[in-house]
Amino acid sequence: APAPASGVKINYNDTLPVRQGASPDMSYFRQALATGVLCSKCTLGKNGTREGEIGNPTELSILRAAYWTGVDVNAMKTAAPIIAEVPFSSEYKFMATVHASNPENDGPGMENKLIIHVKGAPDRMVALCNKQAKAGLLNETEPIDKEYWLETIAVLSSHGLRVLALLRGTLDKGAVTEGENLKPDFIRDKEPWLTLVGLCAIMDPPRPECIDAIEEAHSAGVRVAMITGDHRDTALAIGANLGLVDAEHTDAITGPELDAMGDDEMKAAVMKYNVFARASPENKIRIVKALQAQGEVCSMTGDGVNDAPALKAADMGVAMGKEGTDVAREAAEMILADDNFATIIVAVREGRVVWDNLRKVLMINTPINNAQGLSVLFGLLCGLQDNAL
Repeated sequence: APAPASGVKINYNDTLPVRQGASPDMSYFRQALATGVLCSKCTLGKNGTREGEIGNPTELSILRAAYWTGVDVNAMKTAAPIIAEVPFSSEYKFMATVHASNPENDGPGMENKLIIHVKGAPDRMVALCNKQAKAGLLNETEPIDKEYWLETIAVLSSHGLRVLALLRGTLDKGAVTEGENLKPDFIRDKEPWLTLVGLCAIMDPPRPECIDAIEEAHSAGVRVAMITGDHRDTALAIGANLGLVDAEHTDAITGPELDAMGDDEMKAAVMKYNVFARASPENKIRIVKALQAQGEVCSMTGDGVNDAPALKAADMGVAMGKEGTDVAREAAEMILADDNFATIIVAVREGRVVWDNLRKVLMINTPINNAQGLSVLFGLLCGLQDNAL
């Protein structure tokens, strides 16, 4: 068959995972998305909606994708409960859970195995793998093509998509005890041993009012910077969409690059960049202190426990009222009841109106009050019988 107009060659004899033009069956979707569902402590909303949902929006989007492909998310979680876990941390940027095998999720021949599901930052996860699932099929693996995956991650991220890698591995039964407190070394401090199942690319577009609010902030002389744990290319694409990337601030910088900088270099970097990617909580504090050292009045927004030190260090810490933790709210000076950045700009506008009105009152009342007071004072000093009193 001739190549299509796009120039992309299609192998019409390829039948993995299905022949051209066909759709995979339910078992394919179930096994492909099992890691995203099981390696999560989120609760899906009623009938796949937001009603009653609990958890991180990024993780919930994977659960919702599984739900709309026909997977019974709650039943899957019940059939394969978490035995032990490595909780997520922004330091190593992944989460891992250990489960007993389940034929529906893992295929046949796994009765004497424990299944490890890992979900995390794709650029770091690729280094942990030595195999990849062939066309997403768990029972067919091949040596991992790292260059392919890194290139795919870069392409997806450059479109502003938030990308997560789904990995899995196996251990013999008894290798992990129920409730065991696992450290990140359980996953990462060994030779590559996991299998890369696939990538989840999630669109998380900025709210339209947020874009307008940033434009209004710029016109009011307020500089806005974005600090995120996302991939550099994702952060840069979103930053460009928000209007944070301009002629003066053309690029993004990552947390590891900030870690390698001294204090003087850090001061220069915070004035040069508006987009900070793969940032850690320690990076946030350094950014705040560097801006303050440059004479800037700095406000910081955050919602997690790890954001609390930066919220405390900022001139104005702003915590999220809905999604924010109690620790973040206690560390902040202001709480956003609606978790909407645009509300901050409204507050700035109203604050400036109040300040302008106060200045006007003082400028009018001060001369008048001074004149009245002086007339009384001079009347008393001069002994006038008729004075203002």
